[in-house]
Amino acid sequence: MWITKLKLKHKDCPIVNRCQKFKIAVLSYPSTWYNLKGFKYATTTCYFQSQEEEKKKKFIANLKADKRITNLEVSGDLFTYEIKLSKKGEHVMLYHSKQIFFVKPVTNHFDGHEYWEVASWKREELQQFIKSLEKHMDYFKILKLEKSPLTDVYFPNVMPKLSKGQKKALELAYKNGYYSYPRKTTLEKLAKLSKIGISTFQEHLRKAELKLLPAMIEEQLK
Repeated sequence: MWITKLKLKHKDCPIVNRCQKFKIAVLSYPSTWYNLKGFKYATTTCYFQSQEEEKKKKFIANLKADKRITNLEVSGDLFTYEIKLSKKGEHVMLYHSKQIFFVKPVTNHFDGHEYWEVASWKREELQQFIKSLEKHMDYFKILKLEKSPLTDVYFPNVMPKLSKGQKKALELAYKNGYYSYPRKTTLEKLAKLSKIGISTFQEHLRKAELKLLPAMIEEQLK
């Protein structure tokens, strides 16, 4: 199996630009696109990684105000949108062939870039995808292109379910470098950012870790 990981940016993306604006991360699965009267329409399903409700509300309100968005449905942290591209508008799915599939959802990062990880049975299919895509992106970098066993595939439904408090604690800890070496923050600072007591924050974080660690360790031992 051939796998590539790409870092890219196209200025007319309705998601990653808002991720940068509102300092939020969004996972997405581009679905399909079609032509109608000379215009291209693309549909994508997205998932908020953040638990900061105010940021998510502002994100969706701002997205709704975008005149290019022709359809939008929101259900909790999940939302699906359709965008009408301009005559010269770009969308990664325009260059995506049926012989390529997603290893993981696309990460739309608050650093202003999209991170794609896709695979194919044939190297030449990935190379053609990369060649076509690179010409139309404002920024493009290959982070990985290798032949590798497909051992790391994203299955969201089998992951342990976390409460809102646990998700928020884990997100804050990760974003602020609590798991870096050396650590860049403390539990006291994280609790202050979360606006809750340190004991409550620590409880949320530890429960999240206890739910996630067994699944991750078990996967590594396979």
